[in-house]
Amino acid sequence: MNSSKTILYLFISLLFISCSDEMIDELSIEDALETLIIGKWGVTDFSSENAVLTSDSSDKKTAINVENSGSDYDFTLNFKEHPKQLIAKGDFSITMTGTSEKSTFSRTFKCTDFLNDLLLGDWGIINSSLYLSLEKVHATILISELTETSLKLNIEIDKTIDNNGSTENLNSIFCLTFARINS
Repeated sequence: MNSSKTILYLFISLLFISCSDEMIDELSIEDALETLIIGKWGVTDFSSENAVLTSDSSDKKTAINVENSGSDYDFTLNFKEHPKQLIAKGDFSITMTGTSEKSTFSRTFKCTDFLNDLLLGDWGIINSSLYLSLEKVHATILISELTETSLKLNIEIDKTIDNNGSTENLNSIFCLTFARINS
């Protein structure tokens, strides 16, 4: 065999071995995250990022500040292990306020108005993202933090809402912080 073929075969072999090691490392990280997330989590905080409300009638964008509703957090996630099922229970209020040139927006919603179909079903973790699937609904949620006691999820929201009779679209990232519930 000539030397250029030998070098090519060595390069391809090394590339294959390094890719395999990276895949094994990624899988072991995902397994560790999946083991860590199993259990029951209660929401302790809510905020949003980049919230924009767009009216269908005028294409004007209204920046929305999403604030905590206070003390009525009664929302839990339970990550089951066998089978990998996510069960969400409870609710909490989300108060949204914003101002545009023409109007003021102030409305209170329930968490389940936005997340009802997203936080249920079969679950798995790939590349630090939580994947959920229930029938035809599939969601990808970024895990921004996961420790023994704390879980932070960033959920992209693109939802049509009613604003006093007019249809508007909310685009935002909902940031939910959870604490582990020992039971």
